[in-house]
Amino acid sequence: MTSYTRIMRKHIIKQLAGVDFVYSSKAINSLTEFLGLLTKWNEVHNLTAITKPEDMIKRHLIESLALSKFLKGDRIVDVGSGGGLPGIPLAITESNRQFTLVESRSKKVSFLRHVSGVLDLKNVTVEHARIEELPASLPFDTVLARAVAPLPDLLKLTGHLFSPETTLLALTGESFAGDSASFEGGYRARRVVGPLADLFSGSLVVVEKD
Repeated sequence: MTSYTRIMRKHIIKQLAGVDFVYSSKAINSLTEFLGLLTKWNEVHNLTAITKPEDMIKRHLIESLALSKFLKGDRIVDVGSGGGLPGIPLAITESNRQFTLVESRSKKVSFLRHVSGVLDLKNVTVEHARIEELPASLPFDTVLARAVAPLPDLLKLTGHLFSPETTLLALTGESFAGDSASFEGGYRARRVVGPLADLFSGSLVVVEKD
């Protein structure tokens, strides 16, 4: 472990503890290695605009891991996964759940497959596809989307992944009047409020079917 990695690991532990997130040493090591890989690949590929270590911990790790409070079921899909967010941090800390990371851009698919191999994430499957073209033989329990599309468009893109019990967790900059709204297709959405909401830079919207 390099001196940079040791320092980064300490910062990760400190920031996670500051929001009462406590994980095993193995998970912390994997989260640290993930950010290291993301930083290295970002020098060549455009994976993230967030590059300061403290900001990466907050925006990439804490925001992703805060979603664990809202996950439902064992089959999780991360649509438009990009640099593996929020799917990779959640797969590291939620090893009993299965994560499918969907990404259409080849370079990002290569990164996701490299990370899942290096970190030995046996609960991760990477799909090189557009989300609307992803076959869904079985619906997913939770659909994750981080800044993928406006909610009405996102629901059209992901509707085939839903069952009546599926939950969509959308990290988005958009909001709606009040704390809830209804959308075409029988979807109802609520914006998360309270202490957990403060961990997100935008809004976390939870969508379910009526």
